[in-house]
Amino acid sequence: MLSSLGAMQAVEPASLPITSDQAKALQSHVRFLADPSLQGRKPGTQGNRAAADYIRTRFQDAGLVPLSSLGGYGQSLPSRLGDNLLGLKPAAGANAQAPYLLVGAHYDHLGGAHLGADDNASGVAILIELARSLPALRHHHVLFAAFNAEEPPYIRTPRMGSQYFADHLPQEIGPLDAIQAVVIMDLMGGVYWDPLREMVFAAGAEKSPGLYRRLKEAASCASHEVEGVSDAERGRRGDAGQAQSPCHRVAASPLTVLPLGLHLIEELPLVGHVPFSDYDAFRNASVPFLFLSSGRTPRYHRPTDLPETLHYERMAATVRWLQRLLSTIDQDMERYRFDANRMELADEVATLQPLAVQAAERDRDIPGTSWLSRRAMQRDAEWLKTFDPRSPQPEDITRLERLSLRIQCLLADLPACFLL
Repeated sequence: MLSSLGAMQAVEPASLPITSDQAKALQSHVRFLADPSLQGRKPGTQGNRAAADYIRTRFQDAGLVPLSSLGGYGQSLPSRLGDNLLGLKPAAGANAQAPYLLVGAHYDHLGGAHLGADDNASGVAILIELARSLPALRHHHVLFAAFNAEEPPYIRTPRMGSQYFADHLPQEIGPLDAIQAVVIMDLMGGVYWDPLREMVFAAGAEKSPGLYRRLKEAASCASHEVEGVSDAERGRRGDAGQAQSPCHRVAASPLTVLPLGLHLIEELPLVGHVPFSDYDAFRNASVPFLFLSSGRTPRYHRPTDLPETLHYERMAATVRWLQRLLSTIDQDMERYRFDANRMELADEVATLQPLAVQAAERDRDIPGTSWLSRRAMQRDAEWLKTFDPRSPQPEDITRLERLSLRIQCLLADLPACFLL
């Protein structure tokens, strides 16, 4: 890629402070899971089994309940690939028939020199810390799932761990419609471009109006906490009324959660529709879902994806935000509706427009942007000013998808991004 002479430099993750106890705990989880001794956690290997043992122990330490039908925390996958790890936090109301919320992240990686700190030790670390810190919800069971076999060649096949889970649900859960909503995390710690330093993208919830409403409520208050105390802690103190009204809060650890339509990630030029993570197993079964990610960086699927390249304080802020989100979802007893074709174009434009404007500016663009890519971004930024999401044409949707993919391409430092 032709180099830019712009002033924007890539964020150096090692320079980011790690001060909170939770961020330090997250770093400890990642360091274990992405240690060279685990040799990249490839399914079926000793390193993958060691990662599974670590997650089992953390689930047990968090007080999660193993599913009796499985005889423990592990759901064995075929072909000796290893286990999915499942742990339950039962609803506080002791209602065995309560619906489920599922929070999941895959723990396998490519193996060898690819240690997979961001992909996806970061998501598993957040999963573990959320399991440890989330109080039991009143109306929903919460099932924590560390899925195996997400990486190639298993992704988008029946052997993918999340797909196997969806096809072989434990008896305690019953049918898939017992799951009210699913939250999947993947690539949660990477940071490369400064405008995204404190941002996480949230895709897929637009398919469910009820879940999307809760996402928007939680996203609007993502960077606020009352005097540094989380919603979950206020709930333990019995201050439920204030815990449900977070928007007047004093700013604490900053986090911006940006809604992003799933089609802006999946629709690839000349390729078509390509799902990218464990959410696909649930989307295909019409289960409402939310896919969280901080996005790819130039370290994606490379040996440079190491523990020292992650933003642990943002990951800690994400744990607290998820506590809030799940607590608000817990108020909804009516089943969420699912519409596979639903979009929220106005919010997609609101997410992409400021990013496109910054990516088009010479001194604020994504590091490594060529002059050809910058020209393309400048045209897109100008076009977005005139685009009316209330009356889109098919070619408008396609252009919006290409714009989103160009930004993602530049963030991952892939060649020929200007061709998108």
